[in-house]
Amino acid sequence: MTAGRFDIELLEAFVAVADTGSVTRAGALINRTQPCVSSQLRRLEDRIGRQLIERTSRIMVLTPHGRILYDHAAQILKSHEEARMRLSAPELTGKVHVGLPEWFATSRLQSLFCSFVRVHSNVKLELTVADSATLHERLAANEINLAIALVQSGSAEANACVEELLYWVASEDCVLSDPLPLILFPEPCPFRQFVFTSLEAAGRRWYEQITTTSVAAAQMAILSGTGVGCLPAGAVLDSFKVLKEQAGFPPLPATRLAIYTQAQNSSPIVHHLKTYLEQFLESSVSGQSVLNSSTHPDLRVVQA
Repeated sequence: MTAGRFDIELLEAFVAVADTGSVTRAGALINRTQPCVSSQLRRLEDRIGRQLIERTSRIMVLTPHGRILYDHAAQILKSHEEARMRLSAPELTGKVHVGLPEWFATSRLQSLFCSFVRVHSNVKLELTVADSATLHERLAANEINLAIALVQSGSAEANACVEELLYWVASEDCVLSDPLPLILFPEPCPFRQFVFTSLEAAGRRWYEQITTTSVAAAQMAILSGTGVGCLPAGAVLDSFKVLKEQAGFPPLPATRLAIYTQAQNSSPIVHHLKTYLEQFLESSVSGQSVLNSSTHPDLRVVQA
């Protein structure tokens, strides 16, 4: 059977469902009603002549044909969005310096920055990856223009935040001994106090086996079975075992990320990029993605 021509709105509905794992959440993401999204999915499947998503009472899963289409549809929508932005974007010229937490410098976010500079070819982008405390300090000193950073007490207010859950993680073969070996980030990382308070409440003893400023180094130490770590969802690898309350690891509070701009000398570039990143954070609130086999949620937007 020959597939019919692709309609951009049908592809948009399909990708939204795949990204969010829910017709309802997809509708909220692309500003359409749930019946409208369901109808568009059926129309796309009828046009292609293939089932794209398997629906059960609990989950939605992409079929093999759905996975093939998703890869192409995501690229089509990316090109479509870049074309739309090129035609509607203001003329921007200059330099912008952006700071990111290491675990949040994902391939999807990097791709977004690449799209931004392709649209705004006269903008030079500089990226700094550092811990949130350093990013706040550099913002206060006006050394960087914009940062996605953890919300800290005493920092500037943000209009909206993204909550990212924290997880206890270990390798499959890690021995959960008493006292518990921990892999932590140094002060002033806020995760440390969450860990200590949680373990004290559970009556568990611990010691600090490895302290590192590097997310990659912490991930490697956890993978090696050296100890237990506390990581935000964005840094949790598929090969990690997530430790639950029934194993003696109480739930950890969510962290809060927000977009901050420098105190002085804001520019049209910074304002435009901030709006661009806010849209990215909202679209990253994925719940249970059809593409993600993980059983834990990632992010949710909250008001500050």
